Amino acid sequence: MYAQRLNPWDDMDEDAHDEELPDYEADAAPAYDFISFDDPIATFHLRQYDRKIQLLRPYGASQASSYRITTNSFRVFSKKPEMEVLYTSKKMRQRNIATMSFDKDGPIPWCRRAHLVHTDADGTATVYKMEARNFVDWAMVFGERRYEWSISIRPRFLVLREVNSDRVIARFTYSQCGTQAMRGAEVGELKLFRDPLTMGIHGTDKVVCSMMVAMTSLKKMGRNYHNSAEEVMRSGWATREHDPAHGASTAGVSMM
Repeated sequence: MYAQRLNPWDDMDEDAHDEELPDYEADAAPAYDFISFDDPIATFHLRQYDRKIQLLRPYGASQASSYRITTNSFRVFSKKPEMEVLYTSKKMRQRNIATMSFDKDGPIPWCRRAHLVHTDADGTATVYKMEARNFVDWAMVFGERRYEWSISIRPRFLVLREVNSDRVIARFTYSQCGTQAMRGAEVGELKLFRDPLTMGIHGTDKVVCSMMVAMTSLKKMGRNYHNSAEEVMRSGWATREHDPAHGASTAGVSMM
């Protein structure tokens, strides 16, 4: 009869040596980012350069890239998109990255629809469809997630959130001139917050292009939003959390 082994460590070779751990140098440890999750990761100012061109440039010492949005004049039978976006990288390299157009037809029930075509550096083009079921709030799908731009008042913001979430991903605050800005005046300020969308590849491009669709659509409807000097000042205290008083967007999110 075999004796019962009470201690499994009895079979261990005392002369055996564990594998040596790799050397660790404190200076080589990864640096941790202590920036608050609620602080913006980038801030841009949108200016109206002339009647057709708007410039979205980083604020202060930010190393973010800049964008030039050109609105083409309406022409019968013209194949030109309504808006074109020129991207300038940190290294001052430029390329056209996107076009946006409003769709005149679509399935019933009819609503305002648009599409943006984003082109990667290798020339791969991806089409993203957008729609405003309530004619105000614009919904779209990026990847597997649904997002919407909605208008918030007092102060007047355009707010980007994931559908069914109050967490703000991006916020555009209208200036005192707002959409009636001219000759280099500021239209407003865009702040981006930390999120899988903004931190992902081409995330900022998608935010900028979809925002321009929403803003242009509102302007076409005669909604020339702006803020008073007091409201602009008060907007600086806005937190990342969406103001519950404004409620959730009623935009439809069913995508084709």
